[in-house]
Amino acid sequence: MITDLTTSTRRQWVKQFMFGTAAALTGSSWTSRVLAEVTSTGPGPGVLRIKPASYPALAAPGGSIQLKFIGYLKPLTLNRVTAERFVTLDSICTHSQCTVGRFIVAQNRMRCPCHGSRYDIEGKVFRDGNGISTEPAEDDLGTYLTHFDVPTGIVSITIPDLALHINSISVHQQGPGESVRLKLVFPVSYGAIYEIRYQATLADPLTLASFSRTPTGLANQTQVGPEAEGNFTAYVDAVGSKGFFVVGVRLTEV
Repeated sequence: MITDLTTSTRRQWVKQFMFGTAAALTGSSWTSRVLAEVTSTGPGPGVLRIKPASYPALAAPGGSIQLKFIGYLKPLTLNRVTAERFVTLDSICTHSQCTVGRFIVAQNRMRCPCHGSRYDIEGKVFRDGNGISTEPAEDDLGTYLTHFDVPTGIVSITIPDLALHINSISVHQQGPGESVRLKLVFPVSYGAIYEIRYQATLADPLTLASFSRTPTGLANQTQVGPEAEGNFTAYVDAVGSKGFFVVGVRLTEV
């Protein structure tokens, strides 16, 4: 039990938790493939941070995986071009919007199963010596800004309009002398599944944070979506006197 919170105390609670309230933190699961780092993205593009070392298929140049984070969208294709360079591609074929397969080293291409259009490891459609497409598709695959940080071994993929930030945080006390809850407001995209994670310090592991949709309700929910869209409000119990709350989206290897 704690004493009633004054306005100044409420502000201090917010400050203690504010540093880590917005992040683009993702992985194919919430275990080793999640980057334990908290960064603020704010409105605009979201950034997926992935550890290639956790995916055996990406161990060597030519490696290729496909990742999905919103159920109704086509997956992203992440290809390792060289030891220190990755590209991320939209998997939608530019011919008739089918899903292009992963890069196959033995065949030195990616191929659309619908009409056979071929693309190289960087998503460029096969062309003749004059630069004319030799495939049913005439244009290259779409790309996403991708950066590989060699020292940390992290690939960062910028996704336009991906909702991965917290709009606001405020303190709510359930009642006189009762425990403190933090009100988190963040945008969510239809078809995606979000979770809230907590860590006391950046050195600690991220743990799943249960939440309530009301200030006084039972905090027994653990995920948001996939039906939700727009701003979502969650009330989480303040653990200790400080820490980091992170909103992340589930990323699935397909």
